[in-house]
Amino acid sequence: MIQAYLIDDERLARLEMRQALADFAGRVTVIGEAASKQEAVAYLASPQNPRPHVIFLDINMPNGSGFEVLEEIDYDGEEQIRIVFVTAYDEYALRAFKVNALDYLLKPIDPDRLEQTLMRLERGLSVAQKASFHGEEHPEGAMENQKSASEQTAAASLTSSKLTSGDMVFVVMGRTRRFVPLPEIVCIVASDNYSELHFADGKKAMLLRTMNEWEELLPEQDFLRIHRATIINLAYLDPSRPIEPSGSGAVVFLRDRAEAFSVSRRSFAKLKEQLVVK
Repeated sequence: MIQAYLIDDERLARLEMRQALADFAGRVTVIGEAASKQEAVAYLASPQNPRPHVIFLDINMPNGSGFEVLEEIDYDGEEQIRIVFVTAYDEYALRAFKVNALDYLLKPIDPDRLEQTLMRLERGLSVAQKASFHGEEHPEGAMENQKSASEQTAAASLTSSKLTSGDMVFVVMGRTRRFVPLPEIVCIVASDNYSELHFADGKKAMLLRTMNEWEELLPEQDFLRIHRATIINLAYLDPSRPIEPSGSGAVVFLRDRAEAFSVSRRSFAKLKEQLVVK
């Protein structure tokens, strides 16, 4: 049974969410709710309170935003609370969240979208429980690495439009949650269905996102997939180390990074075109 916690400053909105979740009474139960950041943090900080599997989190609250709640939530050891963002209108936030949030829901809540969210959550909890039983480790902040057909359809709807250089990526790194501007992503390296983001400040984050999905999502004028397992931010090409031909392709270097990145023959042609345009 999924244990859910609701955070929204509007009593009517919390009631509507409770009613929406009541349609899935055999799969999810609401263990508590909060009307403010302070109330939510106090509940989650107490070891006596039942721990939720998922928090349905409103974005815009007058006495502390949903973002601030995330900054103060303390995760307990191996426990990972999933976050579902809820908003009435914040399109900017939606574009940021679709990269790494478990999901987002628009108000008023659509039952079919809520069903998709619960499916993804159930799959993630199942995978996490199996990993815990077998003593396996999963990347911090990453979700389940298998998707049903319905989940794939839901994921496709999250990548229907391109991000822009003004957008941000929401990432979880250990106990830290932050919004990283897209231009601060230096490169993305594949790891099965996960991808490892490397940031300009030297930090990294692991997300459940394939390279094909990233390629569809990222702005083409700024990012280029140079290899099946690598996407680079063209702004970080090191001008002091020229592109070096290698076999049918090439190798490139990025600023402040010692390693060379392989470029496939097909991508090498695209890279030359991009550099001419820039």
